[in-house]
Amino acid sequence: MQNADFEKIVETYGDMVYRIALTHIMDKSSAEDIFQEAFLRLVKNIGRIKDEEHLKFWLIRTTINLSKNANSRLRSTAADTDRAAETGDDFSQSDLRIIIGDLPQKFREVMILCCLEGYTADEAARILGKPSGTIKSRLFKARQLLKKEME
Repeated sequence: MQNADFEKIVETYGDMVYRIALTHIMDKSSAEDIFQEAFLRLVKNIGRIKDEEHLKFWLIRTTINLSKNANSRLRSTAADTDRAAETGDDFSQSDLRIIIGDLPQKFREVMILCCLEGYTADEAARILGKPSGTIKSRLFKARQLLKKEME
């Protein structure tokens, strides 16, 4: 892969990778680390990527997995703190991230993919390796939880 190709990939998918990481981890510094790690892994695995769609799904899945690992490390080494203040985003985006960040992991993933990244339930099901019905059910439940939380 040439530098220009890699730069185009980072330009195209960088914001998405960072948003997914930040929404999962709720910490700018950790999200930046995940961003870097995801693209480092891409460099090592680029030969396995079949096409543009596979590349996008691979980046999403890798970012989610790295975020889960980072969350586990953070939970085991530190008490919960209010990381939302560190995001520096406007109030409404911060509030949304905090509320989504408080959801259980299985609901958080679905909300990130379907509501923040714009995937359909069927596309999210393929990305997460779950049945479409499971994703639709989780999305419905996540929306109920968010509605309850916002009231």
